[in-house]
Amino acid sequence: MKINSVNSNSGNSLQRSEVAKLVTNFMEATREVIQTTGQTKTIARTKAATVTDSATISGDAAGALSFEGDYGGQFIIAYTKEAICEITTNMLFSETPYKNHHDPDVEGAIGEMTNQIAGRARMKINEQTGWKAINGIPSVIVGENIRWNLYGGDSLIVHVPFTTPDTNELYLEVAISHHPMIGEMAI
Repeated sequence: MKINSVNSNSGNSLQRSEVAKLVTNFMEATREVIQTTGQTKTIARTKAATVTDSATISGDAAGALSFEGDYGGQFIIAYTKEAICEITTNMLFSETPYKNHHDPDVEGAIGEMTNQIAGRARMKINEQTGWKAINGIPSVIVGENIRWNLYGGDSLIVHVPFTTPDTNELYLEVAISHHPMIGEMAI
């Protein structure tokens, strides 16, 4: 899965850029972890991906994690309550579908998948480039129609929507603040 072209609110093109390579690793890790750990196939809607220098993210539940080292930034995976309940039901092989995203099992699933996605993406980036980074501690956010700001100013943010088999939505947001090929970014 590659980002060949993305729409940019800031006028920057990420076509074949180093930033796109980082984001592609997070996209692949998201798809792989949700498929293997979450037992749910997802489709990344890369043609609907957007690029901006600031973002306000909406959702009912999310996992967030920062990373710092040779490259740095943050990623958030935001879910509609229907999507995270669908994934948790599949992940835990539950005979009774989860309906409440405030359930401790659902919150645990979010934290576990967030940690795995970050670890897998970091490992792939290291294998491809030799760049190293460490992950922070995952944060789990659960509510109703929650909104929060992701970085801004000197970060470039890529938003990629995903869809589950039951057509529920989740969204990957990756903010890259720096990496070795470009140093500190100024948008």
